[in-house]
Amino acid sequence: MLIDLDNLADNKPPKKYDVCVCGTGPAGITVARLLAAQGKSVLLCEGGALEYTEESQKLYDGKSIGINDWDAVKNCRLRYLGGTSNHWSGLCSYFDEIDFEMHPNGMSGWQVQRTDILKYFDVAKEILDLPKDAFHIANPWRGYNFKNFAHAMSPPTRFNSKYLEELKKSEKIDLFIHANLTKIQLNPNSPNVQYLQFTNNKKQHFTFSANQYVLALGALENARMLLANNTQLKEGIGNRGDMVGRCFMEHINIRYGRFVSENPSYWKNGKLHLNPSANLIKKYQIGNGVISFDPEFNAVSYGRAQALKQAIRDLICKSESATDLSRKLMDFDCPGDGVITSLIEQSPNLDSRVTLSANERDIFGIPKIVLDWRMNRYDERTVRTIGIEAAKEVAKLGIARVKLEDYILDSTKPFIDIGHHCHQMGTTRMSHSDKDGVVDVNLKVHGLNNLYIAGSSVFPTGGGCNPTFTVVMLSARLADHLASLKQRLI
Repeated sequence: MLIDLDNLADNKPPKKYDVCVCGTGPAGITVARLLAAQGKSVLLCEGGALEYTEESQKLYDGKSIGINDWDAVKNCRLRYLGGTSNHWSGLCSYFDEIDFEMHPNGMSGWQVQRTDILKYFDVAKEILDLPKDAFHIANPWRGYNFKNFAHAMSPPTRFNSKYLEELKKSEKIDLFIHANLTKIQLNPNSPNVQYLQFTNNKKQHFTFSANQYVLALGALENARMLLANNTQLKEGIGNRGDMVGRCFMEHINIRYGRFVSENPSYWKNGKLHLNPSANLIKKYQIGNGVISFDPEFNAVSYGRAQALKQAIRDLICKSESATDLSRKLMDFDCPGDGVITSLIEQSPNLDSRVTLSANERDIFGIPKIVLDWRMNRYDERTVRTIGIEAAKEVAKLGIARVKLEDYILDSTKPFIDIGHHCHQMGTTRMSHSDKDGVVDVNLKVHGLNNLYIAGSSVFPTGGGCNPTFTVVMLSARLADHLASLKQRLI
């Protein structure tokens, strides 16, 4: 059933629920649908509308004060039904075994086993519209340090268009739009959430209660809501260890340089995506990642005097020094030139974090986000090592000659053009205790009995792959856990 909170007459919710889910991105909708399939009544709340609006998006305003190639607070998120699936590229992959063994910077790693997550592999493929044989590794690099990156492409699945009609028709799910979460009320007599308060665009308040509650608002907003609800607990909810908002992670997108193909026939299928082996990660004590070699063979001159221009281009391209000089003056390509791009894991870093503004609040009185995204020496070593080792491998195989940027080869030079992938992770990380995280192995907030968190904010490490497929697998696992609990209405 679809209900617009702006049109609800009074604060009399139709019923109490087994589970209340806040957020309608891939995590929230997955949890809600799978719970409903197991007979549970679900309240599913979206702060925005069914489609994008400027008014709703403004509630994501905040400030980026760290690495800020563009404003990740405002530009990486979408505040309407379907969340960030509405601008997702569709790339799917999953964590390597080594990702569950590494504890970078002395921080704890994954509390759940990789095999426990992969139990939901087929479920996630169906949700994301992937065929049964979706994942593959082409051209395996037998015996070399690097291996090919296993990935698949979703159409991509837009959770808005795919699941809206199902949600409307569901007898188990009540989908509320314009339901802005503004308060998490704790029971003063027990470690439970007592109810949630939602506010519509008319500034009317509504309270809803359930047995269990799930925050699936994204890495920035999950942390924001826990920190902002500090009237009962001065440090915020789930923040006894001062970990809420810490260890914000992104996947680093850095310009590595160019390459020239020495075997054009090798590139007939396009890009080559490589990620380091477990042995290489352990040897150099680095993070994971993917480095992509993208060939560009159409370096052609156009316009009047085309033949003369092409002859000059061909002459310049025969000389490495002349090519280097030309590239200092303009964006100059030679036949066979390729570019190198990346998705590099960032390590958990206590100083890379989300906090709340002391002065700025949104229209509902909630403090705005301040994001301080930082890299550290571990991340710098990961970036440089992966680039250098990958360049060695393609040269060894006679596939390409690589020209790396100076700041990759020289650790005394600062990085240029540090970018991101809008993969926001880690602000409510999974951990054994509240000393180094926010949620336990079942994604329940430490110290509370009935508050859970879904999405990539629970990732203790970011891995070297796009997070969406893992988010959906973890969300399916959470739905199974919640469905197994003995429910008692409070």
